[in-house]
Amino acid sequence: MNPQPANRTPVIAAVLVGVGALLSSLAGYLFVLGGVPNVPRAWILPDPLGWGFGRGGSPLPVLGMLLALVVLSGLTWLFVRLIVRGALPGRGAAVFFGTWGAVIIASAVAGVVRAPLTLAFLQIDPTQMEIYQVQFFTISTAGVTWALVWGWIAALAATIVHRSAGTPVAPIGAYGAGHPAPAYAPQEAYPQQTYPKQPYPPQSTNQPQNPGPGQPQPPTAG
Repeated sequence: MNPQPANRTPVIAAVLVGVGALLSSLAGYLFVLGGVPNVPRAWILPDPLGWGFGRGGSPLPVLGMLLALVVLSGLTWLFVRLIVRGALPGRGAAVFFGTWGAVIIASAVAGVVRAPLTLAFLQIDPTQMEIYQVQFFTISTAGVTWALVWGWIAALAATIVHRSAGTPVAPIGAYGAGHPAPAYAPQEAYPQQTYPKQPYPPQSTNQPQNPGPGQPQPPTAG
């Protein structure tokens, strides 16, 4: 398994979720300025962050939006990392539905974090419990609706990257990455060369031996 795509999967999912949430939030804010009705806009393109720029001089909307963005992207990265590390190579369905569920949970937590700051900016009295609870629920669940509608895009991207991590990688050797060493045909074994034995004449045992020095010479025939 190639570890590099597996390590990139949570990062890609977190970036896609963060960028998508920002674009959806900006589009929702522009739709509100353009007078688009709330019913189709809230279901087709909900606002997961609550666009905070251009809403008066209070920093609470911007702070709430940025805090929700950090929580959303950070939790998505953490959950997807755990899912990818626990999933087997090639199991795309587990990564797809796990990532989609991770985006939904991260969006819910980000909405809960953003809701008190938004309600403080709207100056809703916490003592009016019924109104406060309705507004809190509406703000915190807007991100969940967005994750249900558009979270599958990040899940699909995470699945593709995870599937690519299961492909084998060529070994890195002297020929560089992705270029395996060329295969050579096996050399034929040469037969072992044998040499014929050289015949040696047998030594005769009747040959006279030369006497050593100081010994009498045998008589010779005259």
